[in-house]
Amino acid sequence: MSEAWWHPLVLGGLAGSIGELVAQPMIVVRTRVMVQGVSTDAGIVRYGGFVDACRTMLRTEGIKAFYKGAAVNAAFTPACRGLYMGGVELSKSVIGEGTALKDFAAGTSAQLIGSLAYVPRDVIIERCAIDGQIKSQVGSCSSSIEALRTMLAHGGMRGFYRAFLPHQFVWIPYNGLFFALLGRLSLFEQEVGMPTNSFAVGVANTAACAAVAGWVTTPIDVIKTRVQVSGANPELFDFEGPLDCAVKLVRREGPRALFSGAVGRMMYLAPNMAIFIPVYEKLKSLVYDAVSMNVLP
Repeated sequence: MSEAWWHPLVLGGLAGSIGELVAQPMIVVRTRVMVQGVSTDAGIVRYGGFVDACRTMLRTEGIKAFYKGAAVNAAFTPACRGLYMGGVELSKSVIGEGTALKDFAAGTSAQLIGSLAYVPRDVIIERCAIDGQIKSQVGSCSSSIEALRTMLAHGGMRGFYRAFLPHQFVWIPYNGLFFALLGRLSLFEQEVGMPTNSFAVGVANTAACAAVAGWVTTPIDVIKTRVQVSGANPELFDFEGPLDCAVKLVRREGPRALFSGAVGRMMYLAPNMAIFIPVYEKLKSLVYDAVSMNVLP
Protein backbone atom coordinates (compact mmCIF):
# COMPACT_ATOMS: atom_id res chain seq x y z
CA MET A 1 0.00 0.00 0.00
CA SER A 2 1.38 3.40 -0.96
CA GLU A 3 2.15 5.82 1.82
CA ALA A 4 0.32 9.15 1.98
CA TRP A 5 2.58 12.20 2.25
CA TRP A 6 1.22 13.12 5.67
CA HIS A 7 1.86 9.76 7.33
CA PRO A 8 5.52 10.27 8.34
CA LEU A 9 4.96 13.94 9.17
CA VAL A 10 2.01 13.41 11.49
CA LEU A 11 2.90 10.00 12.91
CA GLY A 12 6.57 10.90 13.27
CA GLY A 13 5.67 14.11 15.05
CA LEU A 14 3.34 12.30 17.45
CA ALA A 15 5.65 9.37 18.27
CA GLY A 16 8.71 11.61 18.47
CA SER A 17 7.04 14.02 20.86
CA ILE A 18 6.29 11.22 23.30
CA GLY A 19 9.89 10.06 23.25
CA GLU A 20 11.39 13.53 23.59
CA LEU A 21 9.20 14.60 26.49
CA VAL A 22 9.87 11.38 28.40
CA ALA A 23 13.62 11.93 27.96
CA GLN A 24 13.46 15.71 28.63
CA PRO A 25 15.22 15.59 32.05
CA MET A 26 18.25 13.89 30.50
CA ILE A 27 18.73 16.75 28.01
CA VAL A 28 19.29 19.13 30.90
CA VAL A 29 21.66 16.82 32.82
CA ARG A 30 23.64 15.91 29.71
CA THR A 31 24.05 19.55 28.71
CA ARG A 32 25.27 20.64 32.14
CA VAL A 33 27.86 17.89 32.42
CA MET A 34 29.12 18.57 28.89
CA VAL A 35 29.74 22.28 29.45
CA GLN A 36 30.95 22.31 33.06
CA GLY A 37 34.63 21.92 32.17
CA VAL A 38 34.97 25.33 30.53
CA SER A 39 36.01 26.86 33.86
CA THR A 40 37.35 25.76 37.22
CA ASP A 41 36.33 28.95 39.05
CA ALA A 42 33.04 29.85 40.70
CA GLY A 43 31.52 31.02 37.44
CA ILE A 44 29.91 27.65 36.77
CA VAL A 45 28.55 24.85 38.94
CA ARG A 46 30.54 21.64 38.49
CA TYR A 47 29.36 18.08 39.10
CA GLY A 48 31.10 14.82 39.88
CA GLY A 49 29.32 13.00 37.07
CA PHE A 50 25.86 12.03 35.90
CA VAL A 51 24.50 10.80 39.25
CA ASP A 52 25.99 13.73 41.18
CA ALA A 53 24.46 16.17 38.69
CA CYS A 54 21.02 14.62 39.22
CA ARG A 55 21.36 14.71 43.01
CA THR A 56 22.72 18.24 43.14
CA MET A 57 20.08 19.65 40.80
CA LEU A 58 17.29 17.97 42.71
CA ARG A 59 18.63 19.20 46.06
CA THR A 60 19.45 22.78 45.08
CA GLU A 61 16.91 23.59 42.33
CA GLY A 62 14.12 21.07 42.69
CA ILE A 63 12.39 18.84 40.16
CA LYS A 64 11.51 21.80 37.92
CA ALA A 65 15.18 22.16 36.96
CA PHE A 66 14.95 18.94 34.95
CA TYR A 67 12.24 20.46 32.76
CA LYS A 68 13.98 23.66 31.72
CA GLY A 69 13.15 24.26 28.06
CA ALA A 70 10.29 21.75 28.09
CA ALA A 71 7.86 24.24 26.52
CA VAL A 72 10.13 24.74 23.50
CA ASN A 73 10.66 20.99 23.33
CA ALA A 74 6.90 20.40 23.21
CA ALA A 75 6.36 23.16 20.64
CA PHE A 76 9.18 22.30 18.23
CA THR A 77 9.42 18.51 18.46
CA PRO A 78 6.33 17.61 16.36
CA ALA A 79 7.87 19.49 13.42
CA CYS A 80 11.36 18.13 14.17
CA ARG A 81 10.35 14.50 14.33
CA GLY A 82 7.81 14.80 11.52
CA LEU A 83 10.48 16.16 9.18
CA TYR A 84 12.90 13.54 10.49
CA MET A 85 10.65 10.61 9.59
CA GLY A 86 9.77 12.31 6.33
CA GLY A 87 13.49 12.21 5.51
CA VAL A 88 13.73 8.53 6.47
CA GLU A 89 10.78 7.52 4.31
CA LEU A 90 12.00 9.69 1.41
CA SER A 91 15.39 7.98 1.48
CA LYS A 92 13.81 4.53 1.63
CA SER A 93 11.54 5.29 -1.35
CA VAL A 94 14.37 6.74 -3.49
CA ILE A 95 17.44 4.72 -2.46
CA GLY A 96 15.89 1.69 -0.80
CA GLU A 97 16.86 -0.09 2.41
CA GLY A 98 18.40 -3.30 3.68
CA THR A 99 22.13 -2.60 3.42
CA ALA A 100 24.32 -0.70 5.87
CA LEU A 101 24.98 2.03 3.30
CA LYS A 102 21.31 2.49 2.42
CA ASP A 103 20.33 2.53 6.09
CA PHE A 104 23.07 5.09 6.80
CA ALA A 105 21.67 7.20 3.96
CA ALA A 106 18.22 7.08 5.59
CA GLY A 107 19.69 8.47 8.81
CA THR A 108 21.55 11.17 6.91
CA SER A 109 18.42 12.22 5.04
CA ALA A 110 16.45 12.31 8.30
CA GLN A 111 19.05 14.54 9.92
CA LEU A 112 19.44 17.02 7.05
CA ILE A 113 15.70 17.56 6.70
CA GLY A 114 14.90 17.45 10.41
CA SER A 115 17.67 19.88 11.34
CA LEU A 116 15.72 22.75 9.81
CA ALA A 117 13.66 22.65 13.00
CA TYR A 118 16.07 20.79 15.28
CA VAL A 119 18.90 23.34 15.37
CA PRO A 120 16.89 26.28 16.78
CA ARG A 121 15.08 23.92 19.14
CA ASP A 122 18.31 22.54 20.53
CA VAL A 123 20.00 25.88 21.08
CA ILE A 124 17.03 27.24 23.04
CA ILE A 125 16.69 24.09 25.17
CA GLU A 126 20.41 24.02 25.94
CA ARG A 127 20.47 27.70 26.87
CA CYS A 128 17.58 27.01 29.25
CA ALA A 129 19.36 23.92 30.58
CA ILE A 130 22.40 25.85 31.84
CA ASP A 131 20.29 28.55 33.48
CA GLY A 132 21.02 27.98 37.15
CA GLN A 133 24.40 26.42 36.40
CA ILE A 134 26.33 29.46 35.20
CA LYS A 135 26.51 32.43 37.58
CA SER A 136 26.32 35.15 34.95
CA GLN A 137 24.80 35.15 31.49
CA VAL A 138 23.62 37.46 28.73
CA GLY A 139 19.95 38.23 29.28
CA SER A 140 17.61 35.73 30.91
CA CYS A 141 16.90 32.10 30.04
CA SER A 142 14.76 31.30 33.07
CA SER A 143 11.97 30.08 30.78
CA SER A 144 11.53 29.09 27.15
CA ILE A 145 9.94 32.45 26.32
CA GLU A 146 12.70 34.40 28.08
CA ALA A 147 15.35 32.39 26.27
CA LEU A 148 13.66 33.07 22.93
CA ARG A 149 13.50 36.80 23.64
CA THR A 150 17.10 36.95 24.85
CA MET A 151 18.48 35.15 21.83
CA LEU A 152 16.49 37.26 19.39
CA ALA A 153 17.63 40.45 21.10
CA HIS A 154 21.32 39.57 21.29
CA GLY A 155 21.93 37.26 18.35
CA GLY A 156 19.04 37.70 15.95
CA MET A 157 17.92 34.80 13.80
CA ARG A 158 21.56 33.85 13.16
CA GLY A 159 21.92 33.08 16.85
CA PHE A 160 19.55 30.15 16.51
CA TYR A 161 21.84 28.57 13.92
CA ARG A 162 25.12 29.34 15.70
CA ALA A 163 26.13 25.68 15.66
CA PHE A 164 24.41 24.54 12.46
CA LEU A 165 27.56 22.99 10.95
CA PRO A 166 28.73 21.28 14.16
CA HIS A 167 25.16 20.06 14.56
CA GLN A 168 25.48 18.17 11.26
CA PHE A 169 28.86 16.75 12.27
CA VAL A 170 27.20 15.29 15.37
CA TRP A 171 23.87 14.08 14.14
CA ILE A 172 24.65 12.84 10.62
CA PRO A 173 27.15 10.27 12.00
CA TYR A 174 24.81 9.46 14.89
CA ASN A 175 21.66 8.95 12.80
CA GLY A 176 23.52 7.16 10.01
CA LEU A 177 25.20 4.83 12.49
CA PHE A 178 21.98 4.29 14.42
CA PHE A 179 19.98 3.15 11.39
CA ALA A 180 22.89 1.08 10.06
CA LEU A 181 23.25 -0.72 13.42
CA LEU A 182 19.49 -1.20 13.73
CA GLY A 183 19.30 -2.69 10.25
CA ARG A 184 22.24 -5.05 10.87
CA LEU A 185 20.84 -6.14 14.24
CA SER A 186 17.40 -6.87 12.77
CA LEU A 187 19.00 -8.85 9.94
CA PHE A 188 21.08 -10.87 12.40
CA GLU A 189 17.99 -11.68 14.47
CA GLN A 190 16.15 -12.86 11.35
CA GLU A 191 19.06 -15.11 10.39
CA VAL A 192 19.14 -16.82 13.79
CA GLY A 193 15.37 -17.22 13.90
CA MET A 194 14.53 -14.65 16.56
CA PRO A 195 11.12 -12.94 16.45
CA THR A 196 11.50 -9.53 14.80
CA ASN A 197 7.90 -8.30 14.78
CA SER A 198 7.62 -8.06 18.55
CA PHE A 199 7.16 -4.54 19.92
CA ALA A 200 9.33 -5.41 22.94
CA VAL A 201 12.17 -6.62 20.70
CA GLY A 202 11.89 -3.42 18.69
CA VAL A 203 12.18 -1.35 21.88
CA ALA A 204 15.24 -3.29 23.04
CA ASN A 205 16.95 -3.15 19.64
CA THR A 206 16.34 0.56 19.25
CA ALA A 207 17.57 1.40 22.76
CA ALA A 208 20.77 -0.61 22.29
CA CYS A 209 21.59 0.92 18.90
CA ALA A 210 20.83 4.44 20.14
CA ALA A 211 23.08 3.99 23.17
CA VAL A 212 26.02 2.71 21.10
CA ALA A 213 25.68 5.38 18.41
CA GLY A 214 25.27 8.02 21.12
CA TRP A 215 28.42 7.02 22.99
CA VAL A 216 30.54 6.91 19.81
CA THR A 217 29.50 10.43 18.79
CA THR A 218 29.80 12.00 22.25
CA PRO A 219 33.07 13.92 21.56
CA ILE A 220 31.54 15.84 18.67
CA ASP A 221 28.42 16.53 20.73
CA VAL A 222 30.50 18.02 23.56
CA ILE A 223 32.09 20.48 21.15
CA LYS A 224 28.79 21.26 19.44
CA THR A 225 27.02 21.86 22.74
CA ARG A 226 29.68 24.25 24.03
CA VAL A 227 29.59 26.23 20.78
CA GLN A 228 25.79 26.24 20.83
CA VAL A 229 25.55 27.79 24.32
CA SER A 230 28.55 30.11 23.98
CA GLY A 231 26.32 33.14 23.51
CA ALA A 232 25.19 32.79 27.11
CA ASN A 233 28.55 34.03 28.41
CA PRO A 234 31.25 34.75 25.78
CA GLU A 235 33.88 35.28 28.47
CA LEU A 236 33.25 31.89 30.03
CA PHE A 237 32.93 30.11 26.70
CA ASP A 238 35.99 31.83 25.27
CA PHE A 239 36.48 30.15 21.92
CA GLU A 240 35.96 31.05 18.30
CA GLY A 241 34.18 28.23 16.62
CA PRO A 242 34.27 24.41 16.85
CA LEU A 243 37.96 23.90 16.06
CA ASP A 244 39.14 26.44 18.63
CA CYS A 245 36.75 24.87 21.14
CA ALA A 246 38.19 21.39 20.53
CA VAL A 247 41.79 22.58 20.84
CA LYS A 248 41.17 24.47 24.09
CA LEU A 249 39.12 21.61 25.53
CA VAL A 250 41.89 19.04 25.01
CA ARG A 251 44.64 21.43 26.14
CA ARG A 252 42.85 22.53 29.32
CA GLU A 253 40.95 19.41 30.33
CA GLY A 254 42.62 16.52 28.53
CA PRO A 255 41.21 14.05 25.97
CA ARG A 256 38.91 12.39 28.55
CA ALA A 257 36.83 15.57 28.63
CA LEU A 258 35.65 14.76 25.12
CA PHE A 259 33.43 12.12 26.73
CA SER A 260 31.97 14.45 29.35
CA GLY A 261 28.26 13.77 29.56
CA ALA A 262 28.47 10.45 27.71
CA VAL A 263 26.24 8.72 30.27
CA GLY A 264 23.69 11.53 30.12
CA ARG A 265 23.73 11.42 26.31
CA MET A 266 23.08 7.68 26.31
CA MET A 267 20.39 8.06 28.98
CA TYR A 268 18.71 10.67 26.77
CA LEU A 269 18.93 8.84 23.46
CA ALA A 270 18.18 5.24 24.50
CA PRO A 271 14.69 5.76 25.99
CA ASN A 272 13.92 8.53 23.51
CA MET A 273 14.55 6.42 20.42
CA ALA A 274 13.20 3.25 22.08
CA ILE A 275 9.84 5.00 22.29
CA PHE A 276 10.02 7.00 19.07
CA ILE A 277 10.82 4.39 16.41
CA PRO A 278 8.70 1.43 17.68
CA VAL A 279 5.70 3.69 18.41
CA TYR A 280 6.04 5.26 14.96
CA GLU A 281 6.06 1.83 13.31
CA LYS A 282 3.07 0.75 15.39
CA LEU A 283 1.10 3.88 14.51
CA LYS A 284 1.99 3.43 10.84
CA SER A 285 0.70 -0.13 10.94
CA LEU A 286 -2.56 1.00 12.57
CA VAL A 287 -3.02 3.75 10.00
CA TYR A 288 -2.39 1.35 7.12
CA ASP A 289 -5.02 -0.98 8.54
CA ALA A 290 -7.46 1.93 8.79
CA VAL A 291 -6.74 2.96 5.19
CA SER A 292 -7.24 -0.58 3.92
CA MET A 293 -10.67 -0.61 5.60
CA ASN A 294 -11.49 2.83 4.11
CA VAL A 295 -11.65 4.39 7.55
CA LEU A 296 -8.91 6.89 6.57
CA PRO A 297 -8.16 8.32 3.11
